[in-house]
Amino acid sequence: MKNFPITIGFDDSKFQLKSNVKKTQLIGVVCQGTRLVNVIIDEIAIDGDDATDTLIRLTNRYIKEIQYILTDTITFGGFNIIDMEHIYALTEKPIIAITDSQVDLNSVEAALKKNFPDNYNSKMRKIIKAGDLYETEILTAGGPSKVYYHVKGAPPKEVNELLEKVCIDSKLPEPIRIAHLIGKAL
Repeated sequence: MKNFPITIGFDDSKFQLKSNVKKTQLIGVVCQGTRLVNVIIDEIAIDGDDATDTLIRLTNRYIKEIQYILTDTITFGGFNIIDMEHIYALTEKPIIAITDSQVDLNSVEAALKKNFPDNYNSKMRKIIKAGDLYETEILTAGGPSKVYYHVKGAPPKEVNELLEKVCIDSKLPEPIRIAHLIGKAL
């Protein structure tokens, strides 16, 4: 792995579920190592099903340059869940979905059944297809931190090495951390 891998990290902007606004932004941040290279933004539907296609479209702008796709979890805009297998199949780039804690799958399943009775199965299938949730510990400026992730297209050892290179001040990789900051400002 290169010392300064080129990654694209995604997070969504702030939104309110009980609002007339039905869209939010999906923010992509391209970094070389931990250095910001570019920012791209597009809209997705809150609780919709367009995050996968939007993420692929944004990624394809930099498909020749990037080596990894990083996301802040597998859900954007509420329960607009990405299909990691589909993204990996179309981009041929490893995709890693980072989360800072274990996921209570039973609670997620109950929320999906209650709020999305018509497309519960489709949303749940994307969660299951994300695969195992791996755990690792990385050293950040604040000390050791546990990180959890789903991955498609790379072995866990490679993901652990990547995280050591792209996490500095927090356990979030730098492109995701920057996307998160931009999302808070929008």
